[in-house]
Amino acid sequence: MKTIGTAAPISALRSGIDGSDRLASGTFETGRLFLAWLAETGQGAWQFLPLSETHLEPGSRRTRVASPYKGYGVGLDPRYLSAKDAGATPSRAALAAFRKEHAAWLPTYALFCALRDRFGTDDWTTWEKGIRFRKPEALRRWRRELAEQVVAHETLQWRLHASYGALRADAKRKDIRILGDLPFYLPLRSPLVWANRACFDLGADGRPRRVSGVPDGPQAHFGRQVWGHPLYRWNAKGAWNAIARLWRQRIRYHAGLYDMMRLDHAKGLFSYGAMDMRTPPRDMVLKGPGAALLRGLIRFARTSGLTIFAEDAGDRLEGLRATLLKLGVPGIRILRFAYNEKRKTIEHDYADPANYREDAVAYTSTHDTETLMGYLRLLSTEEKRHLCAHVRVEYSDDAELLAARLRGAVLASSARFAIIPIQDWLLTRDRINVPGTERATGDRNWRYRVSVPIERLPKFQVTSRSAMRASRSSGSGTAPKR
Repeated sequence: MKTIGTAAPISALRSGIDGSDRLASGTFETGRLFLAWLAETGQGAWQFLPLSETHLEPGSRRTRVASPYKGYGVGLDPRYLSAKDAGATPSRAALAAFRKEHAAWLPTYALFCALRDRFGTDDWTTWEKGIRFRKPEALRRWRRELAEQVVAHETLQWRLHASYGALRADAKRKDIRILGDLPFYLPLRSPLVWANRACFDLGADGRPRRVSGVPDGPQAHFGRQVWGHPLYRWNAKGAWNAIARLWRQRIRYHAGLYDMMRLDHAKGLFSYGAMDMRTPPRDMVLKGPGAALLRGLIRFARTSGLTIFAEDAGDRLEGLRATLLKLGVPGIRILRFAYNEKRKTIEHDYADPANYREDAVAYTSTHDTETLMGYLRLLSTEEKRHLCAHVRVEYSDDAELLAARLRGAVLASSARFAIIPIQDWLLTRDRINVPGTERATGDRNWRYRVSVPIERLPKFQVTSRSAMRASRSSGSGTAPKR
C-alpha cells in the first residue's frame, strides 16, 4: 500500500488568519492543526527536521544557530512549546516516572543546560577545568549547587514531551506516520559530546582537530562544504564500541518519538570528509567503519520498534547501497537530481520515477535543494524537454503546470513512500537551506515559514492514481497550484 506525505518543519507552520494570535505558530500545538490538514487531504505521513535544541551562536548567551543539524541530539527544543502547555506542572509521581523513562540522557542534559546558563555559554571547552573534563568531584559539586536549575530543565522537558506526546497520539488516531531525522554528526557544543568525549577526534583542549564537511571536487554537487562538527574517532578501533553505544542511545531515544527515521548522511559510515578549517587543500576523504557498524545499528533500531531508511544520495555509494539492499533498508530517490544541470547529464538513479524501487522513499526535492519551481528555473527549455523525456511527463512552457506534472510522476511512482515538501505542494520557490552558505552567526538558512496559515492550505485529495493521470495529461489533477 502506498503512503503519501508531506515534509514540513514544525518551525515553519503558521496558524491564524491575517496574523491573529488565536494559536501560537511553530509549536507542537500548531502541529496538531497540520495533522488535521494531512488527514483531510488523504495523506498518511509527516516528515520533520530534527527537533532538538540547537547550540548557541559563538559569543552569544541567547541566540541559537539556525541549523537543526547542529542540535544537542537529545531533548526537545523549548521553542516548540505553546503558551498553553508551558503552564503545565507535573506531579511528583509524573516527574519521577519521566526521569526513570529518560534516565539514559536526562541527567546529563539537564546538568549541561544548567551549566550553560551559569557560565553563559554551551562551549564546554571554556568551563572551569573540573567540570569541563567531568571529574567526579566536580560533577557532584555542581549537581548540588545547581540542583534547582537542573530540576527546572527536567520539568521543561517533561512539558515538551507531554505536548509532543499529544501530537503523536493525535497522529496515531489519524493513522499518520511520523518520520523523523537523525543527524549523522553532533556539534561540539552538545551534552552528548561533552559526556562522550572519547568518541570524538578532539585535541587535549577539547577542540576538533578536523571537522565534518564535503571536500570540493567534480562529484560535489554543492561544492566544498564545511559543516563544523567534530569527527568520530573511526581511526581508533578501540573507540568503536563506545561510538556504537552512543549511536544506540540516540536511536533508543528517537524510537520514542518517531515511527520511521531517516539516517542522515548514511554514506559517512563508509567514507567521510575530514575538513581542514584553515587550509582547504588539506581536506581529506577518510574511510569509516562501514557495513559492520551499520548492520548493528539497523538491528538495534528494529528491536526498538523503529523503521530506518537511509539517505543514499551523492557519490561513493557502492558499499552503502549494497549493505542497504542486503539489510532490506529503504534508500531515497530525489527527482530534483534527475537532470544534473552542471554536468548536463541524466542521473539514472533518479531519472524515471516509474523505475523507482518499491522500498524507496521518493521525494520531489529536499530541504537542501531548490524546490521544483526553483529547479525548473535553472534549466533551459532544451534541458527541461530532456528531463521530461526521461521522466516520462508531457512538457509544458507553463512552469507551474510542468512542476505539478513532475510532482505527479513522483506520487505515481512504484515507491511505497512519496514525500512532498510543503513548498512543492504550494508550487513556490521558497527554499529552506543552501548548502555551503551557512554562517556561524546571523545565518539566513533554515528560517523558512510556510507562505499561508494552515487554515488556508488548499484542501485537495491526494491519490497515486490521480497523480498518474495528472503527470500524463494536462494538469496537476487534484493537487493544488497555490
